[in-house]
Amino acid sequence: MTITLPPDNLAFAWARLGVAFNSPPAKHTPDVERLLLETAVELGENARLFPLIVTWLYQYGEFVARHRLRRLLIAELPAVHQPAIGLLLDSAIHHGAAAELAIVCDACSPALEPAPLFRSHRSSPELRDLAARTASDLSRRWGLHAPEVQLKPDAIRPVAWLLGQNPSLRSRIIRRGDLRASILETLRIDFKGWVRSESELARLTGATRPAVRHALRSLILEGEVTIGTHPENHRDHPVSLTSAA
Repeated sequence: MTITLPPDNLAFAWARLGVAFNSPPAKHTPDVERLLLETAVELGENARLFPLIVTWLYQYGEFVARHRLRRLLIAELPAVHQPAIGLLLDSAIHHGAAAELAIVCDACSPALEPAPLFRSHRSSPELRDLAARTASDLSRRWGLHAPEVQLKPDAIRPVAWLLGQNPSLRSRIIRRGDLRASILETLRIDFKGWVRSESELARLTGATRPAVRHALRSLILEGEVTIGTHPENHRDHPVSLTSAA
């Protein structure tokens, strides 16, 4: 099943991640978490995006570095768009996606004033009323009136294709999007391979220091990170990707 959408950067990026848009895939693997934020911003402009991205999250939600997504959402996504990503993730969980994605939903607030999710339904009182009458209970919870999502599994490419196009995502799925995945992606994408301390990693991931320390112990054993020494502080140490050392 191929979905026809206008050829834009969003479609190119999702095509690279296995959504069967009628457009060529992007040349490089996108930043999954920032792509989800960009999708939330654009969601109301294209009703076809909604079931496709919910289906992708249902199938591949464990590729999402959850703690990193939560941190980026809080830091970068305007509050007006938070209900949209909350609805995307909550809908995927409702259909059986990884329940751990709820840590991102918990950082989102519903819309202050209920309204149709899609701009095409906001153009007249009659259409707004139709959107309200046909809205799912889940969409009402987020204050964005939209119908019940019908998954489109035929529009999502198999995991072998996804990993063949994006081998860098393999480390995410091996770790099922857990705190280790967020630490690695935060170091790799956001901080050029290192941060000054474990405390900084705890702040960046929103996890407790014991949880970060436990994840780092695993990553050291996996050969992914190294812990340095701090000349003025014997309790907290710089953390680097092994590949950046």
